[in-house]
Order: sequence, then C-alpha cells, then structure tokens
Amino acid sequence: MESKTTSKTSCLKALLLRAWRERWSDVQWGIYIKTVLPRGVSGDVYNLADCILQQALVGSGANQLVLSYLKHSISAQLVSHAAVLSRLAKFDQFQKFHCLSSLLDFLEGILPGATCCGKSEETKLAVALLATTIWLLQIIQHVSDLKEKATALLRLLLADKFYVAMMCLARFCDTDMFKEMCQVCHDLEGYDLNDILLVLQRIDPDSITPKLENDPVPGSLIQAWLAIQLLSNPGTSTPHLAQRLRLLQTLKRISDARLCSELMRGSLICLNDVNQTQHESQWGAFAFLKVPNILNELHVGESVAAGVELLLQHSPLLDAMDAQSSCSTFDCLLKELTKVCLLSEGQSQQLSSRRHPTFSPKLDTVAGIPKVIICAEPTLNGILKTLSSDKIQDALLGMLHQVLTGKSFELILAVATVQGQLKTLVQLLIRFNEGSKQDKNKAQLFDISFIMLVAIIQKYGADAVLDGNGDSLVECWINSCMVESTKPKAPEQLLRLSDPATIELLLRQFNAGESDIIGNSIKWGNILFSMSGVMREVLVAWEQGVLAAVDVKRILDAVRGKMCCLPLAAAAWLCSYMRAAPHDTLLKPVNMVQQLLAPLGDDDSERWQLTCEIIRKMQRDIQLPLQPKSGRHLVSKQPAAEQLHNAWTSAIQRGWLDHSSARGIHCLLETAGARWLVTAILQELQLVRYKDRLERGVEIALACFHVDIRGCTIELLTHTLPRLLYNSLQTDNLMEPQLSAVAKLTSHCVYAALDKSTTDEQPPAKKPRTMDGVVTALKQLLTSFESHIQDGQITQQTYFTFHLLQNLVDIRAVSINRIVLSAISATLVSDLLKTLPELFTPSLLVRLHDLQTSQGRASMARDLCIVRNYQLRHSSTNNI
Repeated sequence: MESKTTSKTSCLKALLLRAWRERWSDVQWGIYIKTVLPRGVSGDVYNLADCILQQALVGSGANQLVLSYLKHSISAQLVSHAAVLSRLAKFDQFQKFHCLSSLLDFLEGILPGATCCGKSEETKLAVALLATTIWLLQIIQHVSDLKEKATALLRLLLADKFYVAMMCLARFCDTDMFKEMCQVCHDLEGYDLNDILLVLQRIDPDSITPKLENDPVPGSLIQAWLAIQLLSNPGTSTPHLAQRLRLLQTLKRISDARLCSELMRGSLICLNDVNQTQHESQWGAFAFLKVPNILNELHVGESVAAGVELLLQHSPLLDAMDAQSSCSTFDCLLKELTKVCLLSEGQSQQLSSRRHPTFSPKLDTVAGIPKVIICAEPTLNGILKTLSSDKIQDALLGMLHQVLTGKSFELILAVATVQGQLKTLVQLLIRFNEGSKQDKNKAQLFDISFIMLVAIIQKYGADAVLDGNGDSLVECWINSCMVESTKPKAPEQLLRLSDPATIELLLRQFNAGESDIIGNSIKWGNILFSMSGVMREVLVAWEQGVLAAVDVKRILDAVRGKMCCLPLAAAAWLCSYMRAAPHDTLLKPVNMVQQLLAPLGDDDSERWQLTCEIIRKMQRDIQLPLQPKSGRHLVSKQPAAEQLHNAWTSAIQRGWLDHSSARGIHCLLETAGARWLVTAILQELQLVRYKDRLERGVEIALACFHVDIRGCTIELLTHTLPRLLYNSLQTDNLMEPQLSAVAKLTSHCVYAALDKSTTDEQPPAKKPRTMDGVVTALKQLLTSFESHIQDGQITQQTYFTFHLLQNLVDIRAVSINRIVLSAISATLVSDLLKTLPELFTPSLLVRLHDLQTSQGRASMARDLCIVRNYQLRHSSTNNI
C-alpha cells in the first residue's frame, strides 16, 4: 500500500511539473488531475497539498500559478482545508519574506470558506487551525515587516465563532500544541498584542460565550425560595444556604452585588409579611443575624457594599419596616454587616447617610424586632455558657423563668436556629434535665427544662434537634408518648409503659387533692410514664359512673397543681386515646383535656402558658372533629386547585411569595402529592401571557418546586412534560412564549435537583442514587424526543426540544454540566441540527458536547462543520 501511495505521489509531482512548464490554467489543472486521482479519493491521501506547496515555494518568492492550482484543488474538494492549513503552518523559512507574504495573502483568500466535508477531516481541521494560529504568531515574532498582516489575519480568525470553536476543540484534541501556543503567546508579551494573546490563552467553552449577567430589575426567585425553604427547614446550615444561593445566582445570571441585594431584600420582605405573628422572631433572626453570616460564607467581598446600594432603591420596603420599629431597619442591618467585617465603619456611615426615610421612627415606643433580635444574641450566648457549667447553679431557675417571659423564649429559639446552635441548646437542656431528675429539691428545675425541651422538639421536630439514639428521660418520653401529627402512638402501647404501683400511689394522692409528690423513692420517669395509666383509670371510672364530674375536676386540678410536666403527660395519653376512639365516646376525654387547660391563677404563668401551648398543639395534631378548625391544618374548605390558583395569582401580581401561600404550597404537596402540584403549577404558568410575567412565573414555579425539588423534578420529566407534549388536547396550548418558559423552568429544575443531591448532608452511598433518578428521568425524556424528530416534521415538540437543550447547556454550573451532558445523546443533537440548522450556532454546539471525551470531540467537530456548511450555502444563496 505504501509503494502504491509513493508511486501515485510521484505521478502527481510529475503532473504538477508538466502543468507549470506548459503554463496550464487552473481549469486545465482540474481536468488533468482527475486522470491521476481515483474517483472519490481525496488528494490528501497522496499529500497533494504538500506537493503543490513544495513546488510553489522553491524560489525566493511564491509561484502564483502553482498556488492557483492549490486554490482550484480546494474549490474542487480535491484537497481539504485541513491539509492545506497544516502544510502552511509547517513553513518555517521565515527568511523568505516574499514567500511568507504570498502565503499570508493565500491564507486570507481561503479563510472565508474554510470548512470540511468528510468525517475524517473534522478534528484535523480543528488542529490545523490551531497550528495556523501558532504559525501566525511566529511570523509576528520573527518577521517584523509582516506583523501587521499576520495580526490582521489573527483578528480575522478570532472574529469568526466557527474558528474559535474549532480552536477550542483543538485545545482538547492536542494539548501539547495548545501548550506550545500559550508559550509563544508568553514570548510575545510586550508586542502590543495583549488583547489577542489574552483571548488565545483563555480559549475554552466559557470564553466562546462569556457569562452574561442580567441585573436590570429585582427578581422573585430568591425571596420565594427563602419563603419555601425556611418554612420547613429554618435551621438550614449557613454553608448549605450559601451553596444553594450560588446555584440560584448561576440560574439567574446575576452579579454578586445583585445576589447580596436580593438576599437582603428577600429576607426583609418575608419579615415584613409576618409582622406581629408568631413567625416574626424567626424571620427577624434570619434577616439580621443569618444573612450577614451567609454573605460572609459567599465570599462576595466588596460586592456587599454595592448590594446595599441596590437595596437603597427599595425605599417603600425600608419605610414599611421602619414604620413597625422604633429604629432604622437599614441602620440595624448596616451595624450587623459591619460587625462581621463585610463593611467598614466608613462605608457604613456613607451608606447610612444616603438613606432618606419618609418619616422618622418613633424612638419612644417599645423596641422593634431588629433591636430585640440583636439583643437576644448575647442572651443566648449567656444561657449556653450557664448550661455548660459543670455545677448546676441555684440562680439558673430564675434565669430559665426569665427566658419564658413574654417573647423571650421565641426569640432565643429563633436566634439559636439561625446560628446553628439549636441542637447545642437542646443537648445542654437534656444534660441539665437529666442532672435534676433524681433530686426532689430540684423538681422545679426538672419541670421547667422538661417543658422547654418538649416545646422545642414539638416545634422543630425530633429529627431536626435530636441525635436519634439518645436514652435520656425526655428523649424516651418524646419517642414513646408525645403526640405528633405524623407519628401516632397507640394508647395501649403507652399503658404498657406504666407502673401499677406508681399508678395506685398517684391516684390515691390526686384523689385526695394533693399536688405534691409524696415519697423520695419515686422516680420522675416512673411518674411521667404512669400518667397514662392514671388518666385511663380516671376516664373509665367517670364513664362507668364511679366518679362524678366534680371528682374528676378535683383530680385533674391536683394533677396540674405544682408540676407542668404532669398535666402534659396526662394530656398526651388523652389525645392519643381520642385519636383512635369512636366519635361518640370523645366528649368526656375532650372535657378532661379542657379541664387541664383551665387557668391556674397563680404567679407561675409563663411556664403554664407554654404548657398550654404544647397541649393545644397536640389537640390540633390529632384533628378532632369536636375542635375548631385551625389555619395550620392541612385540611381546607377550598379545593386544592383553587388554593393553588389564589396563591399563584397573588405571587405573580406582587412579585413575591407570602408566608401563608408558602405554607399552602407545603400543605398541597403533603395532601395532593408532587405529581399533582407540578401539573397544576405548569397549567398556571401556561395561562400567563406577557413575557415579563412569564419570567416571574418561572422563578416562582422553581421556588415552589423546592418543597421537594428532586421529587417535583422527576415528576416533571417523567409525567407532566410527556403528557403536555404528546397529548393533542394540551399540545396546542404550548406555544411561544410559554414554550420557551416551560423549557427554561425544566432546565432550572434539573440543575436545582442535581445540586440538591450533591449538597445534601446524606450518606455518600445514597447521593449517586438520588442523582441517578434525575439523570435517568432526563435521559428518558430526551430519548422520547428522538423518534419524533427523526420523522422530519417540525412541531412544538421539536422547538421545545431545542429550547430545552439550549437552556440546559446555557447554565454554567461546572460541577453538574458533565452530568447533564451525559444525558444528551449525540444522535438527538445531530437530528435536531439537521431539522433546525438555522437555530444552531458554534457557541451552542461547543456547550452541547463533552470535550473531555473522544466521542464528544468527534461529535462536536462534525456538528460544527454541518453548521458551517449550512451557513456558507445560505450566504452564497443570498449573494446570488
């Protein structure tokens, strides 16, 4: 084979020499060369380009006639652009000025149409273009008189996205050659070519399409996401929140300054929304204590000051906050940012001077939430320090009573939650409670710490604050006896934990109207677990007529006489019993619980009020028909679709999601499931008509899906979108601009779900499974598109597929991009490219393929040349 190739090459050289001697025209050359080259065989096989250039460059100047043969051979596709450019780049006789000048002119003539038409040439063209770039740089370096011409050709190359994309491909195909180019660029520093050199050394997929930042107006995503996220997980760690915010920033393409502004603005909107409610402390702690720590974790540096300047544009919000407080909300925020060194004192003063409120806050009123929250921080630190002491101090009882005064307990818990110290507080209280349970002289200390622990665990959930394997008294009681909406306890099981002797002793004492526990041998654990048996005996005796109502009242009054933990344990069994009891037997146990809740009338009101709140929450959790409905129930009189529509309409109109709507979204997920929620939200999104409202709708929908982002994304990919795209009754409704909006939402959901899988604190073995679920669902959806695109018809599904792929690769989440690319088959891209070639660009194709793999590089080279050839044909047709 080698001898045949050598023989054919010799024939070509002989033909070339004859052509020159007889001064053939380029047309004659084209006729005669076909007699030597076999039909359908490229001249590249026999190094035709090399033969022609060797003949053309024999003398001190280039032979223009021979060069015309080369140009004709390119036009007739007898040789490839890749072979010609590779041969040009090998000419290193820089002393031949005229030859170099002619070759540069030749290069300028062929560049506008450089492409390839054969699969074997595609990656070769990329490497050839990179070699040509190095050659031009070397000419600039060695031939000063040709610097201007070579520089102009470099600029011509870099101005064409096809060439830049090809050189980006070459960077991965031939890493050594790219390193050589970077070294030449380094050698040329100081040649007044910095703009060109910088671009060449940074050629990669991101540089071809620079990251765009979209900062013109505030958005809805971050505020709505905060409202959804912190409702169910108020204690989310600062690093986790910062990492999720970085993803949202990537999705929205906003600057660091806008990210800072949106975070501060979103937290203040949420705080303003829950003014004078039980959620005010939680959002106040987040806005003034958590947000500065999140900004610190984001490492946004000087962007914080710029973000605060953007926040100043929202005067109505700041004015509304000031109207509720006895201080300047803005100044309080500046103080906290300065405290963590995000702002200097000078910056803080300068920014404060730029705030011009519409009225001055009333300084003589009760302190507003900003100051109260800020003051609660050192209080929490003092409590933690005191509880950490090895010695239980006598003054601690007074301190704990003080904590329960007014809203102090609520504030302390809010601060502990946002600072990630809630579990620490709980563990210290458990330790303190355990140390008090054996000493009857410390009964009050045991009681107040027990009530505080039950209140905390009831509010935040055992999974959020307990380790799960604790064996303390309070943990055992909570796991076995406490009423929870999602963890019902069988009343018979609670009775098995009771001690008969303790029941007998307690019944005798309570029946006598005595509140003090008699005897030093009784342990608090026995007493608490035996309260179930006591209540059962009293209830059965009342139902059978052995006890009258006045007797029951006397016993229950004794139960709640001194210790709050006793009526709490009594109510726990009664609520568990009522949950399983027939409807017609509920009246007496309901009345017993109501009697336990009757006012005490003594000075120990704070502890008792907290106990009553716990018992009332138990009543709500069992959802008795005899109890009044609460807004906190999952049950609502409104149909689910109407609830969602009202929440959606309100959010779209205002541009932010209120607490009530966020809670409603959580409840709808629990009652109707992820599939229904996703389908309903997409139906609402399709009804939005205006482009700016659609953008807002995408953000709010994405935030709502964060009630369960993985579950909602999988339902979106596997159920909702296939029904929407392939159901003839629904497809007609999916038109522009709604089609693009749904595609953007889908891509954002995919990245959010994958990011959630990578950032969640879960066992490493579980992370791949959660990620695979999303990737598998995406692959299934994209595979279903392939068969429809191969049909050759252009439908809504075709355009949706293009917009989805475009949005998937437009997102620059580096750690996730390769995972997403693995779900996009080269066949789908190729079929779509052939169907809609006018929509594809080199910069898009660069991002659609994984350049880390040989298959990805080959597919990218092929698709780039398809687009190139389409554009060249289209351009020539227009010129005609």
